[in-house]
Amino acid sequence: MSAPDLFRFLRRLASQNLGLKAIALALAVAAWWFVAGESKVLVGFTVPLEMRNVPKGLTMTNNPGGQVEVRLSGPAPLLSGMRPSEISAGVDLTAAHTGRQSFILDDRAVKVPPGIKVQRISPSTVEVILDRTERRMVPVSARIGGGTAVRKRVANVEIDPPSVEVEALTEEFTRMPVVYTEEVVPDRTDGEYSAIARVETREAHATIVGNPSVRVTIQFRK
Repeated sequence: MSAPDLFRFLRRLASQNLGLKAIALALAVAAWWFVAGESKVLVGFTVPLEMRNVPKGLTMTNNPGGQVEVRLSGPAPLLSGMRPSEISAGVDLTAAHTGRQSFILDDRAVKVPPGIKVQRISPSTVEVILDRTERRMVPVSARIGGGTAVRKRVANVEIDPPSVEVEALTEEFTRMPVVYTEEVVPDRTDGEYSAIARVETREAHATIVGNPSVRVTIQFRK
């Protein structure tokens, strides 16, 4: 029964029997508290904005902003205990293409718990720039740490595998003829030393395809 129907029922009950007026009044007060508890309120949250489903072979080259402000409406009991972690906002880039394009942020871009409505999102649009990437095999070089004294003792360095597949923008490959491992610091300077090292990329949009680790084997002078 809705609140208006309940109030109409209470008026009829009171008019039919004066002795029931006290009961009708008590029920009316209870109904008022029920309606007040269900009243809608507005609450604002700042949540991270995710870029989802970037098409294969493309990468985002601008920074569209990491957060959005979301205004929500709903029953006070629901909103009073809500945490930002229960809200997610994102842009689906499945149908995106190369170049500059704008996406509208509406209620479909925000996921909220049942019973809550999205009233406003700020900003209401987001601009994304996508560029095409390519993949190439790039040689790997080891960064040997430990100081000059250690490096002077090195006779030979072997890396397995000797190259890794890198995905990057075309212009980034011109600045990246080789990729380097994280610093490898031997704990001795005689015989042979071997360690697993992670390959690093310094370019903003370059990533290692597959396993980013290689084995570095250092042979020291006798």
